[in-house]
Amino acid sequence: MSEFTEGEWKAVCRGPLYGQDDIYEIHWSKFGECVAEIVHGEANANLFAASKDMYEALKLCYEHCGLYHPEVKTNNVGEAVRAAIAKAEGKP
Repeated sequence: MSEFTEGEWKAVCRGPLYGQDDIYEIHWSKFGECVAEIVHGEANANLFAASKDMYEALKLCYEHCGLYHPEVKTNNVGEAVRAAIAKAEGKP
């Protein structure tokens, strides 16, 4: 897996597209470089902007819980977390 784009990702509204929902860009620097140029809707844009942080938090939780409560990695919660991490890493 290649590394994620560095910097704090943030959603920036660019207004409506063809009279429909607002579209957003996901910026990663103060100069406005984009991770993604068109994201439809504020909720999707905020989720996209937070995805890198959520990925890192899930990895920390999974590793931490596994150290102190190994059974967490073998229950439904652990499996859901593992599956989400794998999806973010492009794995099955």
